[in-house]
Amino acid sequence: MAPLSLPGAVDGRARGRTGKGRSYQVPARTTGDGAIGRLRIPFSAMPQLTRLRVLLLATITLVAACSGGPPPSFDPTGDCKTDGKAPGSYPDLEALVPTRYRGVAPDTLDSGRNCTVTNLGSLASLGISEVRFAGGTWTFGAERAAVLAVFRTHGLSAEALAAFYAQSANAAPRTEIVAQSAPTIAGRQGRRLDTKTGSRVQTVVTWPAAVDDVVNVVITNDLPDARIQDAIDAYEGR
Repeated sequence: MAPLSLPGAVDGRARGRTGKGRSYQVPARTTGDGAIGRLRIPFSAMPQLTRLRVLLLATITLVAACSGGPPPSFDPTGDCKTDGKAPGSYPDLEALVPTRYRGVAPDTLDSGRNCTVTNLGSLASLGISEVRFAGGTWTFGAERAAVLAVFRTHGLSAEALAAFYAQSANAAPRTEIVAQSAPTIAGRQGRRLDTKTGSRVQTVVTWPAAVDDVVNVVITNDLPDARIQDAIDAYEGR
């Protein structure tokens, strides 16, 4: 699979577009002096899917820590007592993940759930005790990657999931949120966070799915705005 083109370093500027854009296009990041300032975001506390699949923190070997697969006690049908994931755990959720991104199938596709306060983070303070997720991963070399995922639990919102990434900021040294915005995607209010770790640029976009209690999530590492938009377009308005 040929890697995506990424000329030069990602510098946070919007790439130009030609023609009339779609109503759900996400605006490029803009820096600001809002209350979020220079928060640090701890991706070590992210849901397992994102921790496993994307090198969002170049300084933390997340893949090595999680590549051993789900714990032996993980049962997707049992009581939610431990975190776990495996391909095919929740086929209904995996069916909501885009099957193609820029014409290519994902390198991996799996699903699972988070049950512990450690992995639920700020979501636990909202009374959420279980979040199920599914996602596909596309890697393009040189730590460039994208995760297209869905998260589901009763009452889950795009805002709450975005806050999950922002509210645990101090646990990730050298990583800072450089911008945030509230794009409208497929007629629904979403959230976008742009972070930087050293020279690496990461983006997280969350927005409500057409299905109740489901939030779509795009996470990219060192991909330009055009490729982020391609990931959002892959959901086809779902």
